[in-house]
Amino acid sequence: MSNPTTERDDNSNMDEESVDNEQGVITAAPTSDEVQQQQQQQQQQAIIDFVEKYALTDKNIDVIRQDRISLIQKKVHKGTSLPDLKVFLRDHALDNQQPSDKELDDFARAILNDYEHNDSTGRAVTIEYQITNTELSHDCDLVSFAKHVETLATEYWNNGSNSKKAPPYVAPYFCLIQSRGMGKTKLLYEYRNNYSTKDFESKLLLVSDMPPNAASNERVFDDHFIITRSEEADERSVEVRKKEAQVIFRRLDTLVNNDLQWEQNAPFRVLLFDEAQLLLKEEFGMKAFQFRCVRLWLRKLQKHKYVAVFTGTSSGLTNFEIEKDYLFLPEVNSRGMMEDGMKLRPKGSTLFPHFVMLTTIGCQIQLRQVTTSPDSTDYDDAIVHGRPLFSIMNDHGDLEAKLPNILRRMLLLHGGEKEGVNWENNLRGWFSILATRVQMGITPIAVASDLVAKGYANLTHVSPDFAHFTYLPDPVCARLAMGMMTVGWNLGDKQGKSPSEWVRHLGQIYSSGLCLPEKGGFGEVLAALYFLLCGDILRHGHDNDLKTFSVDLDLCFALLVNGGNTAAVMDKKRKQSSKTSITLSCIQFCRNYLRSYETDWSSLGDQQFLRQLYTSGTGFFTFAGCPTIDAVFPLCIRKDTSDKYIPCLLSIKSRNFFTHEMVQELCVHMKVQAENSELQALCVVVVFGLSVQSKNDESTFSSDTYSLLEKGETVAVVLRIPVDDVFGISSMYQQLTSNTDLMEVYGSHSFIRAHTGTDDSPALNPKVALRASSAGSKQTPAESLLHTLSEQLKQSPPSQ
Repeated sequence: MSNPTTERDDNSNMDEESVDNEQGVITAAPTSDEVQQQQQQQQQQAIIDFVEKYALTDKNIDVIRQDRISLIQKKVHKGTSLPDLKVFLRDHALDNQQPSDKELDDFARAILNDYEHNDSTGRAVTIEYQITNTELSHDCDLVSFAKHVETLATEYWNNGSNSKKAPPYVAPYFCLIQSRGMGKTKLLYEYRNNYSTKDFESKLLLVSDMPPNAASNERVFDDHFIITRSEEADERSVEVRKKEAQVIFRRLDTLVNNDLQWEQNAPFRVLLFDEAQLLLKEEFGMKAFQFRCVRLWLRKLQKHKYVAVFTGTSSGLTNFEIEKDYLFLPEVNSRGMMEDGMKLRPKGSTLFPHFVMLTTIGCQIQLRQVTTSPDSTDYDDAIVHGRPLFSIMNDHGDLEAKLPNILRRMLLLHGGEKEGVNWENNLRGWFSILATRVQMGITPIAVASDLVAKGYANLTHVSPDFAHFTYLPDPVCARLAMGMMTVGWNLGDKQGKSPSEWVRHLGQIYSSGLCLPEKGGFGEVLAALYFLLCGDILRHGHDNDLKTFSVDLDLCFALLVNGGNTAAVMDKKRKQSSKTSITLSCIQFCRNYLRSYETDWSSLGDQQFLRQLYTSGTGFFTFAGCPTIDAVFPLCIRKDTSDKYIPCLLSIKSRNFFTHEMVQELCVHMKVQAENSELQALCVVVVFGLSVQSKNDESTFSSDTYSLLEKGETVAVVLRIPVDDVFGISSMYQQLTSNTDLMEVYGSHSFIRAHTGTDDSPALNPKVALRASSAGSKQTPAESLLHTLSEQLKQSPPSQ
């Protein structure tokens, strides 16, 4: 992964909302004393409320009332953990007044001042949830992380701390930016515990704008780096800025100078800042003021050599100016010494690469023997294949109650819905749900910051203007997104919208320049969405709760061929005879950049690989430029009690003209390549985007397809998506490409004129000419297209 060598001075891409605290939206902060007093009052009231409601039979007996209040206070004062407090409260509630599990949980959290669990914040669980008592499923991330730290430390410091030569990097730090629930805190915790040596030791710090709770439930962190707001925070004076910087420098000195806290007294000390997005608040007229101060302090020449890791959910950590450090520094005398004795290493010019090797999706599967209960649904079996946090929450019975919170995050309602604010008015909320299911491409960094900080996207690459992000396979998020695309589904106050409405908003997202597909074009995304929406119709017909992912392949293709028309399915069901079951379960398309499918497809037949894809409900797009195939999802052939998995390979052709002969040639090519790889597969040539379809443009999936697959043969079929599908996908494609083509026509205006009226040649149809000329060519680089699209769509499309 590459990194920008410079950062933007104006911070124009730094969305203000991207620096929201995970514990709630940042506003003007009260003082520490005020916060502590408020917490104590709320804690006391919560204890009183519990006693009044559950522990008294006669509320006029003041002595008993006060005694029970004092008993709970003493228990909390001793640092009781959340689980222990819940047991204690249940034991001291009257038998005939026992609270429900939810009521007990709410009271215990309120008594501990555990506001991170408050549903109004959109947070699902605390930062420290189950970290100390959850086994690490593998150590490959940990080894990679330790190597990354060591490389940073040696490359930055090993040319001599007294050298006047500038080190290669701006400061000795790197960032780990991912969405919630990926295991960032767990990684830091395990590194701190397992990589303390005579050369390296670390301290794990929680960045917070609230004083630490007296009863932290797991005590994961060594210390807190408390964000406080100065009374002069709105002052833009350079002198005030320098004065406050010195306060922060002294706080950092105090934090690290107690050698008794460092067991090894190692020469390299690693400061691990978790929830570091809180350091990005604007103060003294500068964004990321405290983050810049910490970064400056890391360059300080002192006895030990410090490096830092900043983890968080805001891509703003990677995008702020680096040219004005002198605005934080005290005066420098003629010997190069600061007036307070502080001396810094020279500043380098680049940033050390971010850490992206967090391979935790599905890692919980390694900790258990997978057994399917007769009562379990496809959804129940899939959860372990997704985000580790959700799998652990499900194991402890916490997931179902937190689904409304998770959905709010997916809709980018982090911090709760403000009065009068509706997610439907925010195009980014629609974007987040759509991208969860089909991936949407690249986007400006401010948008990506929202998708990561408030939702469940993961950052993979940052440039000065654009961000690459991805949604990893996550059945919990995919099922919620599927629900939001299904009329009649609801969760709390959130209700599903019609598929055609989602298609319409997808068109708005692309036509506005908010996003551009990374692979291929609009076609791959729209075709994948079409497959998912047809499968959703069958899933919802079978299970209103959408916990059954598997649907019959024959019925699904009946919908695909007939534009999503359910009448065709009912007719198919009446004619359907008992036969071997062939099903698909794909509810989400992710990205797979592995190049191993470029010339040899044999690895696509690996049963363990296909089984994991099938169980997790996942399909994937192949890498950009992959010959022949654009997307893959698994099929399950079940005969008696045995299951066999084969891949369904999609070659997606979204063109204005794609003749019958061209389709047949591609079908033969796909089948031959699969057979040469000794791969049994269903090869599908998907064609859509035609303005008119002829009688030869018929899909070829039939009952023979089913029987040939049962026999173990490779089959190639054609799927022509009708121009009048019920979701409006074909018409949306026409609208999107029309706008793009018109822009290209405008740019090619003089060349089109040159072809008309000369030598009696007929005028070219610009749209056809452009489509034909681009059919075999490579895509323009996505970032260039996004920039062009953004700029051009600010104006009305030019007329022909």
